[in-house]
Amino acid sequence: MRYSLILIALSFWCLPNAALAGGHEMPQNNADIEENLSSSDVYAEVSEVVRKFGQYFTDLNDPQPDALFDKNDPSPMYLAEEMSDWMIGWESFEWYFHTPARDKLVEAMDYTPSNIRVKSLSDDLAIATWFVWAEYKFRNRPPVGEHLRATGIMRKTGDDWKMVYYAESPIAALAYIEDLYEVMATTEFRKRFNKEPKKKEFGLE
Repeated sequence: MRYSLILIALSFWCLPNAALAGGHEMPQNNADIEENLSSSDVYAEVSEVVRKFGQYFTDLNDPQPDALFDKNDPSPMYLAEEMSDWMIGWESFEWYFHTPARDKLVEAMDYTPSNIRVKSLSDDLAIATWFVWAEYKFRNRPPVGEHLRATGIMRKTGDDWKMVYYAESPIAALAYIEDLYEVMATTEFRKRFNKEPKKKEFGLE
């Protein structure tokens, strides 16, 4: 027990958000700033692409998410969480999204975006960030779920917004451990410190 407590304390001390911020929580984003990152029209159009992106992932039949990328761009970029480097170009996209091996491996997948933010970079370019709750069922394996963060850069082509860049950012293992230990504290124990569990976009409920 003593050694377990030492390991827990060391884990919390080593967490990036605690170490870099001197133990203080990151301040909340300014809501007024977030609302003015883009016009309401750009936000609606780009966020719709993000939601459709999630739908295409969830539906394992055609179309696949690469259909939402700009076909006139010769070098779209894509980084999945399991990759060590970015895919660049349509040959890589074809291999990733349309290989028969993928269809045989993946039995089901849910990709649910939330907390979508859109920032206009120019009249025809925007960057979007969002959270993802992803669930997978691989054949002969139990279902699993995880939280991700995602970033997409989109270009306005005619009346539509198309992706030119996409990257996933998984949550660090230590952050998952922090969430796990925090939610395991009982309500009665928290009351002794007037400490309610933090509302988090990520972590166990």
